[in-house]
Amino acid sequence: MPLRSDWSSTTCPIARSADVLADPWVLVILRELFSGRTRFDQLRDATGAADSVLARRLRTMTEAGLLTRDEDPRSGYRLTDAGSETLPILHAYARFSKVTEPDDDYGLSVSCGRCGEAAASVDWCAHCSAPLDVDSTRWTRRSMGGTPFDLASVGAGTGAGARA
Repeated sequence: MPLRSDWSSTTCPIARSADVLADPWVLVILRELFSGRTRFDQLRDATGAADSVLARRLRTMTEAGLLTRDEDPRSGYRLTDAGSETLPILHAYARFSKVTEPDDDYGLSVSCGRCGEAAASVDWCAHCSAPLDVDSTRWTRRSMGGTPFDLASVGAGTGAGARA
C-alpha cells in the first residue's frame, strides 16, 4: 500500500510540485546540494539517510528533473535549472523555522551576497533589490561551522559557480 497519493498528473500545480518536493528527505538533500555536497557519500553523511533511502530519493529527484548525475561517479550530482529554482522554497522553510523556534541558533541564516544584509524575503533582497538566487545568496549554517558562504562559491546550481 502506498504511503500517499500520486499527484504527479493532477491539474493543480501545487499538488504536482508537492508530489516531488513534499518529501522531507528531498528538502534535506536539496539543502546539502546547495551547500556544495554533491557526492553520494557526502550526502549520506550529512543527512544521515540510509543508503537505500538516499539512492531512492536521488533517483526520484533525477527523474523529476531536479538533478543530473555527473558522468564521473566521483563528482556526484548537480542541480539543474529546475533544481536551482527550489532555493526560495528552502529559504521559506528557514524563515518559518525562525517563527516557530525564534531562539534556535542552529538554523540556516540567509543573507544577500551582494550587499550582505540579512534576507527579509525568500527571493529578493529588501535592501538592494537583488534576487536571492544561487549566484547572489549567502548562507550561514551552524552545522557547517557557522561561517557564511556564497552558494555559487560552493558549486550550487548550474550557474557560473557550478562545479564541473
